[in-house]
Amino acid sequence: ELMTSVAGHARPSLSKPADQITLLDIYKAVEGEKPLLHLDTHTNPDCGVGINIQLSLQGFYNEIQKNTEEKMNTITLQDIINTYYQRTSMQNDLQNII
Repeated sequence: ELMTSVAGHARPSLSKPADQITLLDIYKAVEGEKPLLHLDTHTNPDCGVGINIQLSLQGFYNEIQKNTEEKMNTITLQDIINTYYQRTSMQNDLQNII
């Protein structure tokens, strides 16, 4: 659980500091265990080519999922917040120049 709230109060808060919440935590909170890439479950089981293509892709999809989750686990909510403020600061600086 990433957010805490009190019934009757419209002020939810983070359950832990932003530098301890990873992008992977956020993804899983929103998407659950849904993979980034998934096989086509509508492939006709009688179609050997289609089935074998799907099975051939599975190992690559698993590798992509693993690598992506590892990377997402290194990016924190605080990193995203910091980047956001850096970008908005740069935009404000540009607007002040013009």
